[in-house]
Amino acid sequence: MKGAIFTLILVLACISSSYAFWSTGHMIISRIAYEQLKEKNETLYNLIEEDIKLLQEFSVEVNHSFVEAAIWADDNKEIAFNQFTEWHYANTPVILPDFEGEILSQPQNVTWGINEMVKTLSYTKTPKFNNSLALSFSWRYLLHLIGDIHQPLHASTMFSAQFPDGDMGGNLFMIDYEAEDMNNLHSLWDASVDQYGSIWAPLSDDEWTSIGEFADSIMKMYPRESVQARVDITDPRVWAKESFNLAKEVVYSDLKSGDKITPEYLKIGRKAVNEQLAVGGYRLADALLNLAQKRYSESIIKQKLQSS
Repeated sequence: MKGAIFTLILVLACISSSYAFWSTGHMIISRIAYEQLKEKNETLYNLIEEDIKLLQEFSVEVNHSFVEAAIWADDNKEIAFNQFTEWHYANTPVILPDFEGEILSQPQNVTWGINEMVKTLSYTKTPKFNNSLALSFSWRYLLHLIGDIHQPLHASTMFSAQFPDGDMGGNLFMIDYEAEDMNNLHSLWDASVDQYGSIWAPLSDDEWTSIGEFADSIMKMYPRESVQARVDITDPRVWAKESFNLAKEVVYSDLKSGDKITPEYLKIGRKAVNEQLAVGGYRLADALLNLAQKRYSESIIKQKLQSS
């Protein structure tokens, strides 16, 4: 094919700004799930958190492991623990008419990663060894990946004459915006379209309160019943498709690389991303509850309660 370009989307793993929703957005999604789970079944929530805490000493977490663990998968990138980086995104191509080339498929992606964690957590046969490590790892990655898949630039990348090798999920798509740390499209959407600031684990008391206030505000904007039809969709492939469509219709819209971000773009983008945070939090809560109901039999629950 004339002008054929073989693209390895794995190169996105080398871009540090590819962290989805930065830490604040991830913790907001996890805080929404935290509130939902504690309200629906606090016993199962406590059992999940107990498993998550098994790896707490290998993290920066202090008092709020369930919420803080949502960024553990990204924190590990700081030590070049990148074996699982492809799990964080599914870069379905947004192809402009002027693109000529060929795009290689991504062998593993965020939907694959979610499904693998679900398989592990759904397996309830007792092994001959202590499986606590695998369970804690799987809960932690599931917390993170369900957040990732709701960031539209973790479900898309643009291919065009300007970006023949792809724009790496918006990392190469430069923008004219007042915030110096948001100079490309990916970083703007990682920052929830410049909302909620940048909060990192471990959370101080004030930061824990702030994350709770953000989560509460988003749940009031988008109560569960208002987005229940979306929340009821349980297939991660559909979640990725939703994010891809959002990228085409809202994130990229009519923007060209280097364009100034307008107040109207911010308004539309913030509305879209807040719905994604709400839906992601509700879906995360339901996924965790469903897995916990399978994982913890009545006898296991009684045994754990007696030993606690």
